[in-house]
Amino acid sequence: MAQLIVFWTAVAALTLCYALLLPIFFAPRSWCLAIVRSFLRSVLWLLRAVLGLRWEIRGSLNAAKGAVLVAAKHQSGFETLILQYILEDPVIILKRELLSIPLFGWALRRLGHIGVDRSGDLESARHLLGAARQAHAQGRPVLIFPEGSRREVGAPPDYKRGVELLYAILKCDCVPVAVNSGRVWPARSLAPRAGLIVLEFLPPIGTGLPRAAFRQRLQSEIEEATGKLAELRV
Repeated sequence: MAQLIVFWTAVAALTLCYALLLPIFFAPRSWCLAIVRSFLRSVLWLLRAVLGLRWEIRGSLNAAKGAVLVAAKHQSGFETLILQYILEDPVIILKRELLSIPLFGWALRRLGHIGVDRSGDLESARHLLGAARQAHAQGRPVLIFPEGSRREVGAPPDYKRGVELLYAILKCDCVPVAVNSGRVWPARSLAPRAGLIVLEFLPPIGTGLPRAAFRQRLQSEIEEATGKLAELRV
């Protein structure tokens, strides 16, 4: 408990320090990106130094950079931190409400992340696809969590149609990502603990598959790899 208090106190203090850099949101986008990456690096360091949370990257990280679609399993808050950092300048598909959070949401907007309405209406879908096309044209990876939100370890998969729409529209390779983060940082918890998180980049799924076949393959590959990672000692 003491370590958690130290960790979250340090994160709060770090956030206040970075809040002093608020004018950066009116500076060139590259400046904002550098500040956000510095913040993420600091939080990741605190996870390791204070809580003893370690991580390991497996597979080909380079395959997930550039104009590709990255589809990741989502079990904890860790994925949102580490993937935004190691992918360097991804465009992340996230809940629209997050864009309204002071400071945090402003940074997300400045970096071009895409907020979507989970109601799944036509206008939201058009916004998602249009913004994703623009990011793809800029050569940035588009990161999506296909199940839409964090899932408990062992929960039945719930892959949404958004990922297959992006695959069909962008016409690019899709890199699946498996994790075991939920074992040390439960989905609905603010209490990460010491242990090893493995993030595994699986071989890319090439273009040209029918949408339904793509979603079935993506789900099968991510879930199989995630199941194997769950058996690792943490």
